Amino acid sequence: MHDSHLSLKVFPRLPLLEYVEELFDAKSSLPLAGFSVLCIQHLLASTGSLICSLSRCGADLSQMQIIGKGYSTNSGVLDILRECGIRMLNPTFFGAADEPYDAILAEAVESAFAYVRNGPCTAPRKLLLLDDGGHAISRAHKLLPPDFTIMAVEQTTRGIRAASALAPRFPIINVGRSRAKLHLEAPLIAASMVDHLTRLLASGRGLFGEVHEVFLIGYGVVGRAVARRLRALGYDVVVFDTAAESRQAAAADGFPIATDLQTPLARRCVVAASTGGVSFPAGLHGILRSGSVLANMGSSDLEFAAWELRDGQGVGTTYNVEGHELARDSREAPWNRHYKLTAAAGYRYLLKGGFPVDFDGGADPIPPSSIQLTRALLLAGVLQASSEMRSGVVQLDDNVQRLIIDQYIRLASNNHN
Repeated sequence: MHDSHLSLKVFPRLPLLEYVEELFDAKSSLPLAGFSVLCIQHLLASTGSLICSLSRCGADLSQMQIIGKGYSTNSGVLDILRECGIRMLNPTFFGAADEPYDAILAEAVESAFAYVRNGPCTAPRKLLLLDDGGHAISRAHKLLPPDFTIMAVEQTTRGIRAASALAPRFPIINVGRSRAKLHLEAPLIAASMVDHLTRLLASGRGLFGEVHEVFLIGYGVVGRAVARRLRALGYDVVVFDTAAESRQAAAADGFPIATDLQTPLARRCVVAASTGGVSFPAGLHGILRSGSVLANMGSSDLEFAAWELRDGQGVGTTYNVEGHELARDSREAPWNRHYKLTAAAGYRYLLKGGFPVDFDGGADPIPPSSIQLTRALLLAGVLQASSEMRSGVVQLDDNVQRLIIDQYIRLASNNHN
């Protein structure tokens, strides 16, 4: 099952993917033939384009599983990929939303590995993992027997941290901390985060009122780009980061610095958290003025340990993303709700159930012509992984990165002319 089952007329044509295919001569050599594939991805239109490319490079769609993250899934993409014969898993909450989404995701990963282990004896024992957050890579160590040949690609900093803590057993291509991704993708993510945040605040103005202050937690590559964009839009931004080096960078960029998370804030604000971990749990909310807004600009529902907030006694009312009150028996997923959280010191709002603000069910939060950079880096990582002999975390080939960056810049220049 190859290109005829995944037409480029369905998903966006991404020239940078075709360029990478040519770099590796992959359409002729078919390096992915003989692999089963497990992907954990945001189910977006440009993800479909990447799956098309994997198919052209030899991947058998009947031997592929994709675990989509429910909060970032476009339903049309999910349906198309399922119709192509791919085993699709799209884990969501059933009933209460009082556990971490990562726990829900872990169950799906375990189901996918059970499917691989229990497949027919003719099923490939060579497995390629395309991971987002280290979920599949960390569990492959525990759940897959030694007779499996495993190759992996990780696309996030969080996942690379998890992978680096594992005993080397198989190659893990480091796309997440690649130079190209850190320097060129971060501004794209920041632009999408800020655009979606400002739209949510505008559509819910009757609920939130006017908020002009932002307390930004996390001054990494995305946080830094977020801070600059918010300042350019007229927001007053104060930065907190646990790393002294990051605080110094923020100060050098002209941002006021908070030295701890204990001192009460002077005004009502948006708390924009972008660390990739639990950065501002409920025990720290006492520093906030009543009416403040919590906005996740990081990963999953981690930043505010949101599972502790969504079904607690402090939930007063929930609203849809336009700011209209929902009935108590509403079945809206938590990522489609704003939560009003009450406490003795007042109340605060949890945007989109504590999930990242930049996903709204649309086909792509970042234009395909821009996010094709990320898709091309992932494809390059996959093709490198297919023949990689070293175990442990392996850097994405620097020469390939340079060629991809140069071509990406050329394509962007042509689009602007």
